[in-house]
Amino acid sequence: MHSDFWRFVRFGITGTVSSLIHYGVYCLVLPWSNAAVAYTAGYAVGLCCNYVLTTYFTFQRRPTKGNAVGFVGSHALNYLLEIILLELFLWMGIGELIAPIVVLVIVVPINFLLLRFVFIHHSRPLYFVHDRGQMCNNILQFGHLYAWARENQARTISVRFAYKYQYFRLCHTRWHRFSVYVLAKFATRLHLLPTIDFDLTPQPDEASMDALLRQHRTAWVDGWNVHFHDLFIKHLDEIRHLFAFLPEVEQKAAAVIQEAENAVQVPAARDSAETSDGGQEVIRLGVHIRRGDYARFLGGRYFFDDATMQRFIREFQALHPVGQLFVYVCSNDPQLDEEAYRRALPTATFVFPHGSPGEDLCVLSHCDFLMGAPSTFSLVAAMYHDVPIWWIPAADASLTADSFSRFDPLFRQIEDYHSSPER
Repeated sequence: MHSDFWRFVRFGITGTVSSLIHYGVYCLVLPWSNAAVAYTAGYAVGLCCNYVLTTYFTFQRRPTKGNAVGFVGSHALNYLLEIILLELFLWMGIGELIAPIVVLVIVVPINFLLLRFVFIHHSRPLYFVHDRGQMCNNILQFGHLYAWARENQARTISVRFAYKYQYFRLCHTRWHRFSVYVLAKFATRLHLLPTIDFDLTPQPDEASMDALLRQHRTAWVDGWNVHFHDLFIKHLDEIRHLFAFLPEVEQKAAAVIQEAENAVQVPAARDSAETSDGGQEVIRLGVHIRRGDYARFLGGRYFFDDATMQRFIREFQALHPVGQLFVYVCSNDPQLDEEAYRRALPTATFVFPHGSPGEDLCVLSHCDFLMGAPSTFSLVAAMYHDVPIWWIPAADASLTADSFSRFDPLFRQIEDYHSSPER
């Protein structure tokens, strides 16, 4: 805190000098142009002075390619914000000589935070992690790169979880903000930030991936085909913590489970399978039914119709004849015939949560067993509490007591099931 105080004081001095230059040029150019053009001219002139003072005086660092790129990128974002505010204040009737002063008062704290990130946090290698795949693809991709970064004193920011899939603790950590995503995206599009692409065929080995990452201290990292399995498992507890569900997501999932199980009058125990409070044992089976793109994925290998899924659930029930079975079915198929499942297995209680992707994932994570087509969605659900999971290999497969596996082996064998990544 003490260092940040004096850093902010130096920043104030630097900002004052740069702002005076900015405002002076603005006033000189204004009589011959409109306010936006004059403001831009002042900004450009002040920028050069600002970089020299910010580097040597404010943050007491040496100029590098990395902080130069970060400086320009942060000021590009800052410029857009300032122009928007300037036009807003002019529209509100604030005079052309006063409006830029009001803008500078507002953006100075924002600019300080952006530059502090560039010059202080950027002293460690920094990687912006991005993938175009679905939510749980992104979780696993980020987990691999986070684990690698932990081993190499680097930082990772998930640009996807900075603005999308806002169900997890990670989304509300310090640098996972929409503004950081915009800044990184802007710098990448301008080729100020290099890109490391892991959508490669054939898939590189871990040594090659390690070498690619070490080529840049700051980069935009794209693509699904990145893996550091041993490091991921080593840092699994931290990854679970980062992707812990937000309290409101946990509450909604708990409400779904509690409402379903409170609504059922559990019959007397058929044998000795009783819970500690004297009631019948409750068994929760989470079922993920993947449709949609799975009709085409790998020629429909993992597209299972309702009759097939009902048979697998019936086989599971036969393996657990004692206890009240609750089946929590999450699916991306809006045409799923829910009543057909209830008719096919009348002694089981079926629940179709229909929540957000985060809420459905949370419900599945609290089940005792999981089954479904090979998918990162069910795999991540199993990750939280190492729930036994059966990835159905084919429609003619049969479920046995030995069919269930755990997160670690399936996580390492995902390419055996998917010859190309889930999309």
